[in-house]
Amino acid sequence: MHSHHSHSGDYCAHGADPLNSMIDRVVQLGFHTYCLTEHIPRLESKFIYPEELELGDTSDEIITSLETSFKNFLSHAREIKARYAATPEVRTRFIIGTEIESCDMDHIKYAKRVMTENSGILQFCVGSVHHVNGIPIDFDQEQWHNSLHSLNDNFRLFLLSYFHSQYEMLTNVKPLVVGHFDLFKLFLPSGMLVDPKTGLCDKEAGVPIASLDVINQWPDVYDAVVRNLQFIDSYGGTIEINTSALRKGLEEPYPGKAVCDLVKKHCGSRFVLSDDAHGVAQVGVCYGKVKKYIVDVLQLKYLYYLEEGVPPQKVPSVRKLPISQFVNDPFWANI
Repeated sequence: MHSHHSHSGDYCAHGADPLNSMIDRVVQLGFHTYCLTEHIPRLESKFIYPEELELGDTSDEIITSLETSFKNFLSHAREIKARYAATPEVRTRFIIGTEIESCDMDHIKYAKRVMTENSGILQFCVGSVHHVNGIPIDFDQEQWHNSLHSLNDNFRLFLLSYFHSQYEMLTNVKPLVVGHFDLFKLFLPSGMLVDPKTGLCDKEAGVPIASLDVINQWPDVYDAVVRNLQFIDSYGGTIEINTSALRKGLEEPYPGKAVCDLVKKHCGSRFVLSDDAHGVAQVGVCYGKVKKYIVDVLQLKYLYYLEEGVPPQKVPSVRKLPISQFVNDPFWANI
């Protein structure tokens, strides 16, 4: 069993528990592969989250604190990796990565520099988008709406901005794992009324957004998604099935079936699994539910995972696991 995306209370302001406690749970559950992927720091004060304000008295102090925390993560992760590499009786092997912050082009360039400067430790990155038009879309409902308002309350334009930002990140970074592909849906109000032709949101007219397949509703949005997936396919990247959406109350994980069908068609059906855990209770979260999604809904023949390369190879290899082995993994007896 695998997870390619995780955070902890030691190095993430919205994390819940120490990294060592999470690792204890990972080992207890019998994961095969678990990836440590704390966020690369942000550079500008406008991208500081409210939960991070207590990290310093000024924005410069907060940014310095984030940078120091990331350096501490790299050291800690390397220690964990070495510890369990020398413990053959433990099944789990750890791969060190990071989740990049693609707030804007400056952050993308910074992420590339951090990856290069720490290439002896960082083995891959999870490529994600958390902002639309410079405003976070996964922090709370208010910020999500602020982002939509900044694009003239047009949900079609909102989606296009999201997928264009994703494409900019993809083409510059080529992340081996693409994180929560359709994160925009986290705070999407199911009752929001939208014009099905233009995408304009109106409190008085339109149809409920929940009645639309928003990926296939607008040709330019569909084309943007396909473009992104085809580019990911061109360099051998993977799409994570991220169970955090299920623990947050959504009906489907990231990505939903509409996107997954396009991954199967345009990206070699290369899915990897992630819990995106931020605390002990979230390790392996909703894996029972996602197994049914993978087997019964998506009907995948294989699930993919990262395997550490043999030196001097630094980048992990993408391996595939037959679904028959996935469903019979000894992990399932532990959850």
